[in-house]
Amino acid sequence: MNFLDKTISFFSPAAALKRAQYRVAIDLVERKYEGARKDRRSKGWQVNEYEENTTAAELVTLKSRSRDLYRNNPYAYRAHNSIAHNTTGTGILPAIANTKLKKVWQEWAENIMCDFDGNFDFYGLQNLCMKTMSIHGECLVLRVPVKATDRVPLELKVISTKYLDNSKDIERLKGGYISGGIQYDANGKRTGYWLYPNDPTGAVAVESKFWKEKDVIHLLQIDEPGQSRGVPFGSASMMSLHDFDDYADAQLMRQKIAACFSVFVTKSDATDFDTADSEERLEKVEPGIIEHLEPGKSVTFASPPPAEGYAEYSRNVLTGIASGFGVSYESMTGDLSNVNFSSGRMGWLEYQRMIESWQWFILIPKLCKRVWLWFVEAAVIAGKLPKSAPLSVEWTAPRRQMIDPVKETNGLLAQVRAGFISWQEAVRSLGYTPEEILEEIKTSAKMFDEAGVKPECDPRFDGANKKALDTNSEGDSGE
Repeated sequence: MNFLDKTISFFSPAAALKRAQYRVAIDLVERKYEGARKDRRSKGWQVNEYEENTTAAELVTLKSRSRDLYRNNPYAYRAHNSIAHNTTGTGILPAIANTKLKKVWQEWAENIMCDFDGNFDFYGLQNLCMKTMSIHGECLVLRVPVKATDRVPLELKVISTKYLDNSKDIERLKGGYISGGIQYDANGKRTGYWLYPNDPTGAVAVESKFWKEKDVIHLLQIDEPGQSRGVPFGSASMMSLHDFDDYADAQLMRQKIAACFSVFVTKSDATDFDTADSEERLEKVEPGIIEHLEPGKSVTFASPPPAEGYAEYSRNVLTGIASGFGVSYESMTGDLSNVNFSSGRMGWLEYQRMIESWQWFILIPKLCKRVWLWFVEAAVIAGKLPKSAPLSVEWTAPRRQMIDPVKETNGLLAQVRAGFISWQEAVRSLGYTPEEILEEIKTSAKMFDEAGVKPECDPRFDGANKKALDTNSEGDSGE
């Protein structure tokens, strides 16, 4: 309260109160956003100015710390692998109806020769790409043409973005510019990448080479418009996970100390010390030992403080850390002690939405569809496929494991019969290709008829279906 307000309050408290009320109202109007206040409460809140892309130095630090956590922290290791394994499973598959096209695809995609490094088939490369993107925040896939007549002349090389030449950072270039090794045209559209042919951290110095955008797939999760580089998954939880790791180590050391059964032997007379018996003194406690103490000696046992509340605190912290990774607490920790059917299903459904976003917003449109175009182009050039080969196919994500197969299958069946979803959509939700399932059903029906058997797995011979068909037939004949 200033001098004028004090003076007014002395002569007219009512007028002073009204002035204070108006002053508070004006402050509320001018404030607008609480989060934008700059006063004592927000004094320690230091932030960078708004920008979509982080600096090269920050990216290097984030990626290095993310890799360190993946290698040395069990929760980070499990979180990244859970993301990769649940997103790709055994592979995101194309739905190919044409027999010849399917055969050519399988010969290329299901062979490790499609990998430049010869480690994985195409579905294994999907897993590698997703894991690399999770740990590093981004991943690069290169189209490498090869000279081959016995197979589709195409190989894929998966590399991390440390191969990007960050020294190529030119603001002005004829017809565009280069930023962090990525080249753009005058309109800001990406035209290519400057990449090292070998590991740039090696002893041999190498020069970067320009790769056209059409030969490179850049996988990253876009969080903001204008973002050109990706950040590791779990960056929001990185410091919390590192601090919790130190806390867990400290608790482990505390328990190790508590497990040491310490005994202290004291004497009432400090001057009474017999050097002759010093070698026969009690040095450690053994099972069944009976030690006779000399007069004046007493025994005291150490009582280290217990680690109380550790489990509850750990669960709360790890739940927040798992949220930063986009996974559930159970999938990151493997702790299922507090899970029942309802809570497990709710947690899995939320995690499933994250998985589907990675599948349908990143892997399928950016990786699978681009690789399919590369495959068709290379196969046509090699004469393996006709020029009329389709340039697009439907992709089926890996099946979702059911928590309770009986309940969930019955629910899926009810939705199909009610017409809420199609049979094809139900099949795809289980991770299968409808065209392949239909062919197998037709083959199975033919085999059953030829063998003269009527198993209930065939809908034609299922007891409930047969009864319904007979009832419908009687109704039709009555009319």
